[in-house]
Amino acid sequence: MHTRRVFAALVALAALLFLAGLAVGPAGFRNPLDPGSWDLVLRLRLLRGLLALGVGAALGAAGAFMQYSVSNPLASPSILGVSPGALAASVLVMLAWRGSPPLGAPLLAGMLGGFAAYAASAALAARLGFTRVGLVLAGVAVSSTLSGLSSLLVLLAEARLRLPASLMLLGSFAYATPETVYVALASSGAGLVAGLALARGLDAISYGDETASAMGYSPGQIRLAASLTSAALTSVCVYAAGIVGFVGLVAPNTARLLVGGHPRASLPASLLLGAATTLAADLAGRLTALALGLGEVPAGLVTSAVGGLFLAYMLLRGAAGGEEQ
Repeated sequence: MHTRRVFAALVALAALLFLAGLAVGPAGFRNPLDPGSWDLVLRLRLLRGLLALGVGAALGAAGAFMQYSVSNPLASPSILGVSPGALAASVLVMLAWRGSPPLGAPLLAGMLGGFAAYAASAALAARLGFTRVGLVLAGVAVSSTLSGLSSLLVLLAEARLRLPASLMLLGSFAYATPETVYVALASSGAGLVAGLALARGLDAISYGDETASAMGYSPGQIRLAASLTSAALTSVCVYAAGIVGFVGLVAPNTARLLVGGHPRASLPASLLLGAATTLAADLAGRLTALALGLGEVPAGLVTSAVGGLFLAYMLLRGAAGGEEQ
């Protein structure tokens, strides 16, 4: 009963934030429930809201998959370099084809870049003993390197192809199109389906590899499937909206606090919390832009600021609990 109430509250929260996002924007305030106000402004805001919803849900699921696959609550795709790796590869393809790449090539390249970045972080973490903090430090090293590379490539793309550099690096839903909305919503649906398919296996490996093997699961295959799913979902989100960081860290940790650690409950809860997080960040960015007279405050800027504080809290809590350093 408690879990059902939590899910009902999360759905209501996401719906409320979605409606609030329709009401606020650079053109001022509109009543989204008034049919007479359904003009071009609201239709543009609808695309933006749907993109935030899809990206947030997919990132929430990606973070949960990543944390379950490595049994580490400090792990997230953005910390482990998946996001900047995907952005660098995607933009590189755009530059190579001078802004007119083959259909699907930037998305495919982004996924390969995300996979490669995660593999590099995991390999470096293995050399450090694969501790919780060691994995984070390895991810920070890989992520920092790839962030510098992706920033350079994005600046080149802005100069040569006139792409919106700052919005790609910081993550924004301002340039939502029907294509990016479809991609983001499809990825969030895929995340939900994958979560239902992998939940039992992820639950089994949470009791240890020997127990999972005795239950008929292959721990290696389950972890590999969860890791690849996480990297794929994150790469799709980077393609659709740029780097919206730390959603994959905040959402799954909050979900476990609300509904417990069982994947069948925490995975869909993380998906809903991810959607609520990006909708709230986009709304906060728009309100800040209105208050300061700015054209746009990217949602990724808001999630990075809040997510950095959340990571610091997690590290301090781990240190206070005497976790392995």
